[in-house]
Amino acid sequence: MIASETQPGLSRGGEKTAPSSAASSRYRTALLLLLLGAFLLTPIWLVDYPPLVDYPNLLARTFVLAHLEDPTFHFNRLYGVEWDVYPYLAFDLTLLGLQQFLPVETAGRLFLSLCVLAVPAAAWFFLRQANPGEDALALWSLLISYNTFFLFGFLNWHLSLALCFLALGLWLRYLARPGLALWLLLLAVVTALYFTHLFGFGVAGLAMTAYGLLSRRTAREILSTWLLFLPGAGFYLHLTVGADGRWGILFRPLWEKLIGLSAVLRGYSTPLDLFSLLVLAGCFLGAWWRNPDFRWNLRWLGVATGLFALYWVFPGTYGAGADADKRLLPFLFVMALPCVKVGRRGRWLAAAALALFLARTVNVADNFISAQPQLAGLARSFSVTSPHARVLPVVELGPSRHIRRTYVHFWAYGVIQRGWLSPYLFASEGAQAFRIRAQIYRPPGFSSIYRQAPDWSRIQSEYEYVWAYDVPLLAPYLAALGDVVFEEGKLQVIRLKRPSNSPSP
Repeated sequence: MIASETQPGLSRGGEKTAPSSAASSRYRTALLLLLLGAFLLTPIWLVDYPPLVDYPNLLARTFVLAHLEDPTFHFNRLYGVEWDVYPYLAFDLTLLGLQQFLPVETAGRLFLSLCVLAVPAAAWFFLRQANPGEDALALWSLLISYNTFFLFGFLNWHLSLALCFLALGLWLRYLARPGLALWLLLLAVVTALYFTHLFGFGVAGLAMTAYGLLSRRTAREILSTWLLFLPGAGFYLHLTVGADGRWGILFRPLWEKLIGLSAVLRGYSTPLDLFSLLVLAGCFLGAWWRNPDFRWNLRWLGVATGLFALYWVFPGTYGAGADADKRLLPFLFVMALPCVKVGRRGRWLAAAALALFLARTVNVADNFISAQPQLAGLARSFSVTSPHARVLPVVELGPSRHIRRTYVHFWAYGVIQRGWLSPYLFASEGAQAFRIRAQIYRPPGFSSIYRQAPDWSRIQSEYEYVWAYDVPLLAPYLAALGDVVFEEGKLQVIRLKRPSNSPSP
């Protein structure tokens, strides 16, 4: 008897049907992801100097760590390292590993690439577990790949944003299909999150606990969740026992909190940022208005509402953490995505997200390119100094910071290119392994308003050069200490004259 059914995937005329259509859809999705990834990476690889404010300092610190005992340099005269279970080691350890094979600048770009790619990828993975069928909403996370904190160079924090949602996605999968192997993987990710940044570690713990309670998970499930955070909590307790517990805490007034909400989409262009916020609000209204498919996901809505309430009571500054409350907002932005089901209107929302993403990324690339002439001019200053010189950076930042002030730490490239010794590489004892070992004079007021006169005699005796950017009030004093050997715009490099009774540095 001859079967009348056609073969799977073939029509009666021999043409491919559903399987071919599914494969074509997969190819289109893969092509879209490749294009989005390439677009995300373009600003980073298009320029000589990625203009992230703190990035040169972070890069130089890892370069010193990799060459601390290298006889080619003299870094061990000033710097040292004390390894411990610090919570901000991800950038340092990753760059140390990559420098075994790559130049530090290339290694740094790879880490930047990981940061901008990981955030939307982790958000997509999280959304697939938290809000099945609404994957397209994950495209909105593209808008925060180049958020204001990334542009400032808060790279450990930025990577923790991605790891937080990777951990949440894996945890939801574990709740659906418990297993020892998956729990151990979760334990590894959560512990890695601790070593990346405490912020992501804390948000992940709060979100898992809140969701577990709202979804009425068993005490055993909640306990197994808390056990994931036990190693990180133990490491942090180890660091804080016997440490000085005095931390500076600053709370913002209500009007600053209201304005601060815009930080979630703040970039280089205020008009574009405002337009993005308006489009975001309009898209939510369009997703809800007379949409028969619209549904609230009350559990995640409860988690997001709790995080939003935390923003209003969270300090603006805690210790050395600037904008601590605003750093909650990108987490809240992604946490809001699984709060709704929009059904068929999701494709229109995805189109709006893609359009905004393209416009904002073009703006980022344009600003990266436009910063290069100034940065290239500053880079020419490095060659006028002798190798391994002690250099004092003097930069007048003023009372506020801005992502366009990329000159603030640019001097740190001199550490990489000329082996400079400078006391202003980031070294936060109790939080980082890097140390400034030698006793060297650090004038008060770097990167702020110089309210106290520096000790000029100590500067002249302990340094060989001053790298001075935009300090007109100090220029007459610096000129009396030595000779200007380089000048470019607002930058002067002064070679200091040795005092007659001063030993060589």
